[in-house]
Amino acid sequence: MAWKGKMMVVVLLMLVVSQAIAQLNVEYFMNKGRNELFSDENTQAIQTFNTLIRSRPDLPEPHLLRGLAKYNLGDYRGAEFDFTRCIMLDAYNPHAYHYRGVARSSLFDYYNALDDFKKSIARRPNNPYVYLSRGATKMQMKNYQDAIVDFDTVLLYQPDLEVAYLNRAIAKSMTKDYEGAIRDCNSALKLNFFYVDAYAKRGSIKSETGDFREAMKDFDQAIKIDDKDPRNYFLRGAARINSGDTTGALADFARVISLDPLNDLTFYNRALIMLQQKHYELALNDLNRVLEINPENVYTWYNRGFTKIKLGDYRGAIDDYSHAIEIFPDFAAAWMSRSSARQELNDHEGAKQDYDMAIAIINAVNSEDDFGPVNRSFQADSVYLQKIIEFEADFNSNNVAGGRIQNRSVYIQLKPNFTIQYYPTDSVIAEQRTTGYEYSPLNKNKFNNRNFSFNISPAKHTFSDANAQYVNDRIDSVMYFDPFNAENYFRSGTVNSMLLNYNEALIAFNRALELNSKYTEALFNRANINFELAEHQYSMEESMPKITISKGVTSINASDQEPAFPDFSKVLEDLDRVLKLDPTMSFAWYNRANIKNRMRDFEGALHDYTVAIGLQPNFAEAFYNRALTLIYLKNTADACLDLSTAGELGIHEAYNVIKRYCNK
Repeated sequence: MAWKGKMMVVVLLMLVVSQAIAQLNVEYFMNKGRNELFSDENTQAIQTFNTLIRSRPDLPEPHLLRGLAKYNLGDYRGAEFDFTRCIMLDAYNPHAYHYRGVARSSLFDYYNALDDFKKSIARRPNNPYVYLSRGATKMQMKNYQDAIVDFDTVLLYQPDLEVAYLNRAIAKSMTKDYEGAIRDCNSALKLNFFYVDAYAKRGSIKSETGDFREAMKDFDQAIKIDDKDPRNYFLRGAARINSGDTTGALADFARVISLDPLNDLTFYNRALIMLQQKHYELALNDLNRVLEINPENVYTWYNRGFTKIKLGDYRGAIDDYSHAIEIFPDFAAAWMSRSSARQELNDHEGAKQDYDMAIAIINAVNSEDDFGPVNRSFQADSVYLQKIIEFEADFNSNNVAGGRIQNRSVYIQLKPNFTIQYYPTDSVIAEQRTTGYEYSPLNKNKFNNRNFSFNISPAKHTFSDANAQYVNDRIDSVMYFDPFNAENYFRSGTVNSMLLNYNEALIAFNRALELNSKYTEALFNRANINFELAEHQYSMEESMPKITISKGVTSINASDQEPAFPDFSKVLEDLDRVLKLDPTMSFAWYNRANIKNRMRDFEGALHDYTVAIGLQPNFAEAFYNRALTLIYLKNTADACLDLSTAGELGIHEAYNVIKRYCNK
């Protein structure tokens, strides 16, 4: 809902610093963090407050402000944690209770949210924004009359607050008080002629009452003020459909998709138009996109089944109806449609079973209410229809400026293995280092005296040709004078691996280990080389057809004897040796966890990530990968805590995953 984002902007303005700050450095970081918050640079703000919290964990305010930044990024659980920490340090802070209530409301923990609002009001009863938040929460609970009372209170304290009029308009519209709702929209617009949300809401109310012509005037005005908000194009498109302007609706939906390519609701509605116009192939394309974005959309499975029927693909239709039934077993229409599809394929027994199930559902539903027998079977899934309509109702835009990383479309995958890499520090060939962690054990020895610095990173860094030649010449010179030094061969192997000369790298690492069998870094990097080679070999084998010869006849087929993953035995052998020699090497635990994930040993992966985190509490990649593993294992609650920590430690993609999995 619009109230969330708007409210947070307003309450930030109301934030009062409750504690005098004596130290100059603390004051600097506080001001820096506040400025970043006001600029919507939330990820930067988190890092700033991290620095402050590490040096002064006793100050309540940095926890409060970091919580706000997390909230703005969609990390509601992380925000709740920070607000709770603030309360533990300052039990009388009304803002902390207020904001924790907002976070809990966003997590659907409404009753605890209401309790927090009550505590905030007890400490500061004249704060209109707490009543605003409580009213919004009551609306989420569908307690619209009580919500209206709270919005009335807001306007008593602050009669010029346009967001209160808008929220009250929303609540009144839900009680069918359309005239009152429009009056409130008008009041909001008198206070702010450029209030886009008020135009959008007034237009929606007019659409609901059948006044589509006037509704479109409001949507036109909203678009005129902000032509980058996809929501308004969608609303105008819906109004155009109802007024018979299909062409205009399609143009608006196309605009929505250009602004928000992951808006499944728009693809769904455009598909319905294509179905009405009998453009079945186009409808199928849009329905496919919906299921890519939201595979739990039951109506899309059903309508795609219908589309496939029209295209003559009865088996595909049966599969889609089956998916719909799996999501919603009481979907009588899906049972009936699957029955018809099976009849077309002469599966008379299966068709009869599906038909009988559909009739049983219809009879059960008809006996429980007063709707009557006419098409009552299709009422059984009304809840799911509503769910579809409300999905992503706030229409997140593609705009990712200002730290709103959670709105970015990213491919969710594990963070890759770490490898030890090596950087010349001479001014002649100095290159920008990749992000990662300094590997101190090596930088403390004589390597660093030879103008080299080691870094351990998941990013693959390579040298330019000129720099590579320079480095290799230096290595060759050193090895000529000292051919029995294992460290020299490790250095050669590391450089060759960075140059993607894997065979030469393996030879060098093998030689290093011949000279020093307990050389953990050589084992670690050799494991990474063997991992790359195993993955490459597997991908080559997977892409090639399998040729078999039987009784003099050659045939090409895909073998079902292929393993589900590459042969990682050499990789695991080296990593096991590393951990036996040095059980404190967190990166080896992490890499082994990644291998176990690849091998579908998820419990083993969880164990290794956990050990890595225990050894290195700021190991952001380990938190992130453990979170993805937990999501796969359906442990979303623990996953979301890990994602919050990963985001706090600098992995911004975590906020995208939080938005997808943690705020439902």
